This record gives sequence, structure tokens and C-alpha cells, in this order.
Amino acid sequence: MKEGKSDKILCILFCGCMSIFFIISLIKPQTGFSEFENRYLSQKPKFSVKEVFSGKYMEQYEAYITDQFPFRNHWITCKTLAERALLKSEINGIYFAKDQYYMERQKKSQLFAEQSERNQETLVSFIKQQQEELGAGHVSVMLVPTAACVLKDKLPLLAPEDGQEELLSKIEAMLPKDTWIDVYKELLLHKEEEIFYRTDHHWTTLGAFYAYKVWKEKQGQKMPLRENYKEVCLSDSFTGTLYAKVNVPMKPDQIIAFIKTGEVKVRLDMSEEWKDSLYFEERLSTRDQYAVFCDGNHAVTEIETSANNGKNLLIIKDSYAHCLAPFFTADFEKITMLDLRYYNGSIKSYIEEYQITDILVVYNLAGFTIDRYINKLIK
Repeated sequence: MKEGKSDKILCILFCGCMSIFFIISLIKPQTGFSEFENRYLSQKPKFSVKEVFSGKYMEQYEAYITDQFPFRNHWITCKTLAERALLKSEINGIYFAKDQYYMERQKKSQLFAEQSERNQETLVSFIKQQQEELGAGHVSVMLVPTAACVLKDKLPLLAPEDGQEELLSKIEAMLPKDTWIDVYKELLLHKEEEIFYRTDHHWTTLGAFYAYKVWKEKQGQKMPLRENYKEVCLSDSFTGTLYAKVNVPMKPDQIIAFIKTGEVKVRLDMSEEWKDSLYFEERLSTRDQYAVFCDGNHAVTEIETSANNGKNLLIIKDSYAHCLAPFFTADFEKITMLDLRYYNGSIKSYIEEYQITDILVVYNLAGFTIDRYINKLIK
């Protein structure tokens, strides 16, 4: 009898809690952007009979409920701690790797999916076209493997092969000769150094520096020396996107800038205001501290330097380019970064109008494979 009463009490408490959460979810305003996770959250989908029968409506509604669930961040923490107690080494797509690294799991099926194939074909077509226009040595591609590929020795036991090495080789073989910047081999040589953040999906400025060295070597130019830069710690309290997905205590990362003398001016999205620094230090007081580099994601970021050599570099990129771009200020009179997620103009027209002399495509490999905006390269 007592056991039956106990079961009833537990059932009533559970139903009561779920009712409370349901009511809160109804009256709570939708959150558009999660500063903690640094991403836009799913919104309530519009009802459509067609979407219901296709199954897409329920998928979208499930994503909406998950993203808008009350006290979401606290539930993420509780879920992570519970699963860690069960000795799980992968939670919410994040590996708990050696040396206190979080690493994002990449699925091989996604890296070689239809979207990835389309993006590869578009990239190759664009690079071939631009190499004909600008000439050999003026067009380059830099696709950067993730930490899970470069630092695979730190992955949990029996973590599956994700296929990044295979995909890098495939894309290199598709591209015209001398356009591929092989950063993978260089990063492997320095895998014992802090070339990736432990709590974030980006590479560090040190990782970007080694990639810049490969680009300089490919250009047949004098190799840069690390000692020629002043290394400045901009933050020692950085916890990035991977941390947000599991939300359990972790030693923060440092954000280091490699600074070299030389005047610069920076303009965002064609505004009238120019800033005299590549580092937006006010961003260090926000959740997205990585945005200290060039103020994060913008459709157009223009950098004017004191190089005075008539060379004009266009970087078509994702956020991996933000800590890389400062290294090129010694090589080009002007550097422009275009983010295809936000830029809707013609790339071909931009190249012609602004007299671009050199092009560099920079993407995180995993992000490149799923990017739905790569097709803008040839529109």
C-alpha cells in the first residue's frame, strides 16, 4: 500500500513539474540568439499540412522545443554530469579528450554527403576560373582540419575515423596545380603545441601562424619568424563554443595575439567609420571573446595597411580567417574578407570593381562541407 502511494506521489510530482515547464514554455518569449552558445536558436515553425506529412514539421518543432526549453543551460550541465558519471566520453557530439581538450565529433557520412560534393565542385570551378583571370600563384585554398583530426592521439579509445585526411587529399587532387595550401602536414608537426583551443572549435593564433608560414613558403617568400612578433595575451578567461555544448567547469583558454608593427585601418560592412586596430578589445567583455579578432562575423571586413605595394588580397572565409588575416598585413596593401553567409553581392563583380590581385579561400574543413552558401562563389 505504501509502495503504491509512493508511486502515485512520484507520478503527481513528475506531472506537476512537466506542467510547470509546459506553462513556462508557453508564456516565455522565444530567445532568438543564445549568447552563451554563440548561435541562433530554433524558432517555432509555421504549421503546414505539407510539412506535417513530410515529417519536417515535427523535426523542426522538436528542435524548437529543445532550443527554447526553460533553463536550458542548467539542464545541459545536469545532463553532462549524469552522462560523465556513466563514464561516457562523448556527450552532445563533443569528445572529452586527453589533456582537458573538448573536441567536436565529425561524422564521415556528413563530410562526404551531397552538400559537401556540391561545395567541392563549386570551389574547384571558382578556383579554376580565377586562376585563369589572375594568373598562377595568385589564387590559393586553405581548408583547415579540426582538432579531432590533427590531435587524434588525444581522442578517446575507439573513437571512429572521421575521414578528414581522405577528404583533404580528394580536394587537393581536384584543384588546379599550386593552388592548395597544405596546412595539415604543418599542423601535425606542431601537434604538441597549443594550436587549437581546448574549449572552442577554432584554431589558435599560433595554429594560424604556422598556416601563414606554409602560404609564405608556397609563394617562394622569406619565411616569417615567430620571434619577430610580440605575443600579447588578450584574455585568460576564454571558454568557447564546445564548452557551451557541455557546460561543465573547465580551465579557460588564453587568447593570444601576434602583433607586428605597422599601421592599419579597419572598416566593417562598408560603414563610414574606420578603426585603427585589428583587435576589438571591447569584445573581451562579451561571451564571444574570439570576436576580439576583427570584430567577428561581418559580410565585408576591409583592412588597409602601410605596405604600399599595390597588392590587394581577397579572403573568402569563415571565422577561421579572423586570427589569420593580421599576418597578411605585411604582404598586401589592402585585405578584404567576405563572408558568404552574409554577403549577397556578386563575387566576380567585387573582384573586378575592387581590382583584386590575389585570392585566398579559408575555411574550417568540417564547416566547409555543410556550408549552404558556397554556391555564391559562382553566382
